[in-house]
Amino acid sequence: MSNKTTVALRKGETFWESIREKAMKRENSWDNARFVLVDVPLDGKELKKILPLGMWPSQPPTATLFIANYPKVSFPIVPYHEAAMLIHVHTAMGSGIHCCWMIVDDETALILGRELLGYPKKMGVFEFDEKEGNIQASISRRSVKVINIEGKRGLSQDPKPPVFDIKTFNVGAMGQFFAVNPIWMFRPREVIHESYKADIKLTLKDSAFDPISRLVAGEPQNGRIVVMDIPGEGTYMAPVGVAGPSWFGRTFNMRFR
Repeated sequence: MSNKTTVALRKGETFWESIREKAMKRENSWDNARFVLVDVPLDGKELKKILPLGMWPSQPPTATLFIANYPKVSFPIVPYHEAAMLIHVHTAMGSGIHCCWMIVDDETALILGRELLGYPKKMGVFEFDEKEGNIQASISRRSVKVINIEGKRGLSQDPKPPVFDIKTFNVGAMGQFFAVNPIWMFRPREVIHESYKADIKLTLKDSAFDPISRLVAGEPQNGRIVVMDIPGEGTYMAPVGVAGPSWFGRTFNMRFR
């Protein structure tokens, strides 16, 4: 695992001033990010319980699971780890992904991700070990190792499929009001330097507050190991809908506990 280091602001500089300066210089917010990813088939009945109105699952229903290590972060955030489930969806605004679950191990990354972009981040404990291009990574919460991924690097991919540079439809973020939340459409930017096929061994354990294993309905597919930079700004962001109290109640445990 990466050792965390303190990132200090310059004297008199506010947090938001430091972010604005990075954006003006067009610097990457995350450099040399390391990902292990895998696609998984989903249970359509379970999936309908957590998708907001106006989102429909891809056919067949599919999600991408990933665990990432961010060793160099230019914001005032220390290096940290992240894991997520990205559901492949169709909407009236086009196809893309919806993040239904995300875990980090840094409080500032959690707050910024939830408040600005609607990623439903919670805190967890990570293992991330990379040796000779192969990755073993896991995420644990409330004494349950929810996901364990072992990725063995294979052939290089060209063209390199996107990870985040896809239409993204998240709920909450700016304008959220507890049980009534806007749905935002945005598209992050990325610069993928390396992308490899990977043989994946995936282990899931059931958890009442992180019910990922209940959603997955088959063997993992399309394993990848990716190295990339992520610029801080996206290409656009616009409100495209509203998620109400019924959706909020169905997803409360997954998003908040």
